[in-house]
Amino acid sequence: MDGSQMSLSKPVEINVKKNNGITERFSYEKLLKSLVMVEVPFFESDKIIADVVSQLHEGITTKEIKKIVYENLEDIDNEIANKYLATAQLKVHTSRDTIEPFDLSKIANTLVEETGASQETAFKIASDVWKELKKLNVEYLTAPMIREMVNSKLIEYGLEDIRSNYTRLGIPVYNITSLIENGNRDNANMVHNPETIHKHVADEALKQYALLKMLPPHLADAHMSGDIHIHDLEFFAGRPLNCMQHDIRAFIRYGLKVDGTGDHTSVAGAPNHMETLMNHTGEIMLAAQQNMSGGQAMTLWNVFVAPFARGRTYEEIKQSVQMLVYNLNMAYAARGSQVPFTSMGLEFGVPKFLQDVTAYGPKGQVVGTYGDFEEETRLIQRAFTETLLQGDKDGKPHLFPNTIYTLRKETLNSEYEEDIRLVHELSAKYGSSYFVNMFPKYRGNMANYMGCRTCLQDTWTGDWEQDCLRTGNLAYVTLNFPRIGYQSKDEDQVFEYLDEYMDLAVETLMLRREQGLKCLNDYHILPFLDQDVDGEPYYRIDNSTLSFGYVGLNEMLLALFGEGIENPDANKFGVKCLEYVNERANQLKDDTGLRWSVIQTPAESTAYRFATLDKKQFGDKAIVQGSADASYYTNSSHVPVDTQGSLIDKIKIEEKYHSLTPGGHIFHAFMGESYSDPDSLMSLTNKIAKKSDIGFWAYSSALSFCLKCKTLMKGLNNSCPTCGETEDVEWYDRITGYVQQVGRAKSASGGWNAGKRQELIDRRRFEN
Repeated sequence: MDGSQMSLSKPVEINVKKNNGITERFSYEKLLKSLVMVEVPFFESDKIIADVVSQLHEGITTKEIKKIVYENLEDIDNEIANKYLATAQLKVHTSRDTIEPFDLSKIANTLVEETGASQETAFKIASDVWKELKKLNVEYLTAPMIREMVNSKLIEYGLEDIRSNYTRLGIPVYNITSLIENGNRDNANMVHNPETIHKHVADEALKQYALLKMLPPHLADAHMSGDIHIHDLEFFAGRPLNCMQHDIRAFIRYGLKVDGTGDHTSVAGAPNHMETLMNHTGEIMLAAQQNMSGGQAMTLWNVFVAPFARGRTYEEIKQSVQMLVYNLNMAYAARGSQVPFTSMGLEFGVPKFLQDVTAYGPKGQVVGTYGDFEEETRLIQRAFTETLLQGDKDGKPHLFPNTIYTLRKETLNSEYEEDIRLVHELSAKYGSSYFVNMFPKYRGNMANYMGCRTCLQDTWTGDWEQDCLRTGNLAYVTLNFPRIGYQSKDEDQVFEYLDEYMDLAVETLMLRREQGLKCLNDYHILPFLDQDVDGEPYYRIDNSTLSFGYVGLNEMLLALFGEGIENPDANKFGVKCLEYVNERANQLKDDTGLRWSVIQTPAESTAYRFATLDKKQFGDKAIVQGSADASYYTNSSHVPVDTQGSLIDKIKIEEKYHSLTPGGHIFHAFMGESYSDPDSLMSLTNKIAKKSDIGFWAYSSALSFCLKCKTLMKGLNNSCPTCGETEDVEWYDRITGYVQQVGRAKSASGGWNAGKRQELIDRRRFEN
């Protein structure tokens, strides 16, 4: 045995510094094992270890040792050297939060498994990546880094189909930092907190997944370029169904399983008390919100709940209703730490078509017909309105539920005048109530609205239950009308572009419906919606609407004629365009047997997004509202918010479009100080209901609230007249379809995006 071998038999008292900063004693056995693992002959291993020992010094790093070993192996066998480099030197931080040796075969195997690539192609790509990695002076790799290198090779070889399936989805470090520090303003219903940060990070990955995996390239391009807007992309894969109109009677009769199965949560039987039913109402909304991308609504609610109020004092009824309202505004547990987006449809009395319908009461028992509970129906409505009118403890408005009052020929009279006036007190104070007009000829017995404006009417099959309950708007896609105006040379070309844009929307909506069916029936990830009620799924997907939305009719007309929607001749062409879209929807009903519709898009972010994209693409040709830094398009077929026309002029222009948008619409009456009088609003309500075709509207009031002294003020005030506060003054107004905080008066922060905030400033308030 020579001298070098003799020295190895003695312990080497040298400390080695590992990559994590921790030191350990040099181990002959550990080094030998790493060489044996890559099949280095024993006599060669002995020589290499001797060379390492000869260069040892206190504090030597593992990286230095590995370099010595690799250089020795290169002189012996290049293939073994590469194998050692991959297993001993190159370590991978995996997506499973582990550190593993680099393994070329794993790249090849994932390519085959994830993309369907051939073995030959997979190993060719993997080998090329390995050649590139050997050139890098790094010890640790990450899975995303390797995947990016693989994708680069796939592009180099023209293998785009394989690359699109192999792409890793995620969000840049900078964007996450920005979310943590600044939040996101796409949804005004969300505050800045840890849950919203998690939601936005997940949303970004799921949006990328939808664009890369769920949608063919031409549809993804149409969305990203701004021809169309595909709403709720983050929910396309897992929660493709939008909003829903619930039937509380199903839960009155059979009880509640909030997970849809009862396997993972407690199961409640049919409620016996009004307080229990109030709790169930909130839980139903919250549970369904977990399965859907949009708002949750209940219509005829006070009628269906009325049997539970029998024998109760008004104080007891109001206490129960207060519990529900506070629960809906304090259930801070919906997606991304929001309260659930809820709407409640209330009646002033029992509608004629419900008078003889079987009524269900405590324990799900039959208790007569709903016509027997007229008094209780009215008391519940009054209690609900009074609760909203009182606001919360600090005097702020309850932002949810969106409370929708139905005006019928049998109730808009002197018998109900006191109750109707109370609702107008609510409108005058907070501007939060909505009105459904059942007077127009295009109405049947039912028209129930969900969230911002989506609507179901009993004109699909003629059966009000099938058409309006346990279903909703499945999805809608918005068409960029101004862009059609910029591109069209004449009126005929407008309809050609409409056809092309609608084709894109139809293809998208059919894909979304197909995904909805898979989520319900194949993947079983929407158990609340899929639970059995009387032998069928609770959610009736076949009765849900697929809708064409649109933004910027006014700007399209300006681009075509130099005059907007307020010009009678231009407006005639606008009506013609919407009639054309409706013809397509009706043809699709015949062709597919599905429920196609047209909706005035809420466009909380879409009007801002379209305008921003079009300014970049069309430059000065783009006709936008707002300012250079905060531009937007006029919402759907609305009159511009800064119109100089009268309120009556606005009604006459916009009413023409409500019968042409059966999937949902709204008339915004932005009211000034003089309309703080409930009687003035009541007079206006009578005129709108009886003399117009406006189907759905709200009186919107700008509010300011001093967080310091809890003073509520009308208008957008920069300071509090009570205490003089200038910093902590919060603004409120209706963003698109619901009242929400704008943010601090003297701050650009808040939940509204730049375009919506500019629109708020531009809004003209109507006075007497």
